Amino acid sequence: MILARKYSIAPCAPRPQTTLGIFPYDGNIIGGLLLGGGMTLTGACPGTVLVQIATGIRSGYFAFVGGIVGGTLYSMVKPYLVSTSSNRRAGSEVKDVRIEPMTIQEYVGMREERLVLVYEGFLVLVLLLASLTERAENVLFPPVVGGLLIGVGQVASLVLTGSAVGVSTAYEQLGGVTKRAWGYISGRGEKSGPRPAYNSIAFAGGIVLGSWVLSRVLDFKIPGGEAPIADSKAILGGFVMVLGARVAGGCTSGHGISGMSTFSVASIISVAAMFSGGMGLTLFL
Repeated sequence: MILARKYSIAPCAPRPQTTLGIFPYDGNIIGGLLLGGGMTLTGACPGTVLVQIATGIRSGYFAFVGGIVGGTLYSMVKPYLVSTSSNRRAGSEVKDVRIEPMTIQEYVGMREERLVLVYEGFLVLVLLLASLTERAENVLFPPVVGGLLIGVGQVASLVLTGSAVGVSTAYEQLGGVTKRAWGYISGRGEKSGPRPAYNSIAFAGGIVLGSWVLSRVLDFKIPGGEAPIADSKAILGGFVMVLGARVAGGCTSGHGISGMSTFSVASIISVAAMFSGGMGLTLFL
């Protein structure tokens, strides 16, 4: 991400905070909690739901339906719900909200290059500790290899599209398309105005296609088998998960993979809220 920005391959701007106007990062915290709770209900994130669809996992279909409903609702209430720190910096009308630093390096006053070394060292320590845990059986690739492949996907996205990976926006775009289509069918649709964007939908379609092809080329079973998730639970989880992701301004891909690699404070807070929401809900299930 840093090299892509340095060599003008892609802007790779840090993810801004989202706020509902209550307190700083409230959108990231509340949205992250909802997202984590939705992931607990569905056993997936907005991105892996697409993989589940491609590989024929039943709960993935229902979680996807719930996600589209959540994306549609968010696209309807977005103008009244969320603002970002980048909007306020550009001179929005949101008042009496303190503008916080967007990145860790702004907070601590450290050069980005040096912070990268510290962060990479921390990740190496995490890998060493993870190697001491019990290894899962029936996996297609070792986790480290899987992580490297995700990194390759990030590079491809930056080079080919100029954007970092992120999935939950696709649900919002699908929601916008659904809302517009329903308006035309019912006769109450807008006859003018900007058309919904489709770039994230295309990216999501690529995930489905790639997963489907891989599942046909390689014969492998789902580790642990398919989780028995009730259809209603999957729909509710998908709805809450996508709504939370959009309120937070990103999901496990946008915040967890892309945002944290730019040292975005909003992304770090969002990911922490995701884990808190998921683990917290697990205690009550």
